[in-house]
Amino acid sequence: MSEGIYDSSDAASSNYYASQNNITVALALGNKLLTKTIYPGGEKAYDQAYHYKFFNRDVHSLGDILELVKVLLGRPQCCLLRGVCKDDTVPRQRRLLYESKDGASPTIIEQPQNWFALDIDNYGECSGVLKRDAQTVLLALGLGNTEAFAIPSSGYLRKPGIRIRLFLWNATRVSCGSLKKHFASVSNVADPALFHPIQPIYIARPIFNSITDPCKTLLAWAPGERQHTEIREVINATGLQGRKEELYTKKQAERFFQNMIVKSFDVSDGERHRWLIYVSISLGKWIYQELLDEEDVVETLYLATDEWKGNRKKDMQTILDGIEQGKRKMEESE
Repeated sequence: MSEGIYDSSDAASSNYYASQNNITVALALGNKLLTKTIYPGGEKAYDQAYHYKFFNRDVHSLGDILELVKVLLGRPQCCLLRGVCKDDTVPRQRRLLYESKDGASPTIIEQPQNWFALDIDNYGECSGVLKRDAQTVLLALGLGNTEAFAIPSSGYLRKPGIRIRLFLWNATRVSCGSLKKHFASVSNVADPALFHPIQPIYIARPIFNSITDPCKTLLAWAPGERQHTEIREVINATGLQGRKEELYTKKQAERFFQNMIVKSFDVSDGERHRWLIYVSISLGKWIYQELLDEEDVVETLYLATDEWKGNRKKDMQTILDGIEQGKRKMEESE
């Protein structure tokens, strides 16, 4: 299994301190089941889940996704999201990309990721061998000889056609909108509904009541000479990519802030003002998103720069000006 390949970024940028790839595990609350229950005479659909506990996880390769999926195959109350929870410390949330009609704030943001999943629902003829069916689908998508792994969907071996879920890794981070555009010509193979930040990616096996699960193989790795796809990001593929400023999670903002405090002790004399204004602008963006507390940011950053023994009044004004500039940038991008 290959290591992840990431797009390059300036080590001085805020993106450097945020995790390159995220995946969200969504745990449905209220004992809701995110899988079907199969009976001898029929099946019961997924429960309608409205509230979740979200868990953001860092992933660095397709192998990381594989290990997570292995666990979730037996967790019928869990699914995956390609979008990232803005603050996963909140115990009870809804899947909201935008403000809801009742005024609830968005809980999920989109960040382009290297990893993506494909939902294959009734394509071609099923061979009954998961690895072979995965390779058949990859060939139909123009991805023959590309590394991927597959799990059977709930209808695999129970209904006509190939019904599987594929996971792949792209060479660079790509948005859901760009994935949808790229795979539009093969919508007869891959369901485009999966290309949305809050769309559940169901993993768990169905619950079989009084009958046996027909699937003996629950996961198959399809090796390939090509370790990743080459899908390019499309500017303004959807309204989500229209914003000028990238959104971050609370944990990413806190990680960046902590790194910057440590970095402040190593900034050279000639770079201090430029560094301080840049950092303050970035912090202002996250204060605007309510990811950081402004009073705490100002106090902590000001105390950290006390080591410089420079013009303290000027340093404070730089911090305040930078934060205001960052907040304006976020406001203008909406």
